[in-house]
Amino acid sequence: MKGKVIRNQRLNDKYYFLEIKSEEFVRSVKVGQFLMIKPSSNDYTHDPLLRRPLGVADVNGDRFSLVYMVVGKGTKLLSEFHEGGTIEFSNPLGNSFTMNENKRVALVAGGIGIAPVYWLAKTLKDRGCVVDLYYGGRTVDDVVLLEELKENTDHLIVTTDDGSAGIRGFVTVPFKENVESYDIVYTCGPKGMLEAVSGICVSAGIPVEVSLDERMACGLGACLGCIIYVKEGDDVVQKRCCVEGPVFDGAKVAWDRLK
Repeated sequence: MKGKVIRNQRLNDKYYFLEIKSEEFVRSVKVGQFLMIKPSSNDYTHDPLLRRPLGVADVNGDRFSLVYMVVGKGTKLLSEFHEGGTIEFSNPLGNSFTMNENKRVALVAGGIGIAPVYWLAKTLKDRGCVVDLYYGGRTVDDVVLLEELKENTDHLIVTTDDGSAGIRGFVTVPFKENVESYDIVYTCGPKGMLEAVSGICVSAGIPVEVSLDERMACGLGACLGCIIYVKEGDDVVQKRCCVEGPVFDGAKVAWDRLK
């Protein structure tokens, strides 16, 4: 697919907000899915060779948005797209979050894990849910779009490791204090945080869905480069994060195999 760049806004020294116009993509995408995007606008080079997987952060009319962090050559090239330019990407990939109505839900996001959680918060609010978002980062630069998030949640609890924004400490601390008040929990972020959130939910008997971020080469399940391990009864089986995921039951993920 191809779309038109509406804006590629720098949020801070790390993060960007990319808005793309594509009626075809918007018609089929679901909350929690991702895409593989071509990071370069140059049609005459294949460097970098691989596309980059990014979670869909929002949909508005005929446009969709991505939040990404510049960490290497691919995302640096992505940050250089300008308004009006043409950008190439895949169809929507992977599975989606379970949608609920009129529930009390907690969202737990860490750093760039806010991307799929942003759209999820808006969608659940529209479905009559009470939505609390626990959003953590290392520093103030790792917690973005706070004003927009306040508008689409009932309570926004921000934490940073160094105390430069919100509460000082890990996001799992205030979440654990309130976990028993929720019907379901959704989370996306670093694996250590996902494991901790899942453990808290299992102990409290609360269902939890995790969105995993694995390195991907194809996004179609052919290369087997994004294998994770999931418990099925007494067995631990392999699943492709790009096809059977990226959303999994946090209680069934074999976290000790993902170190």
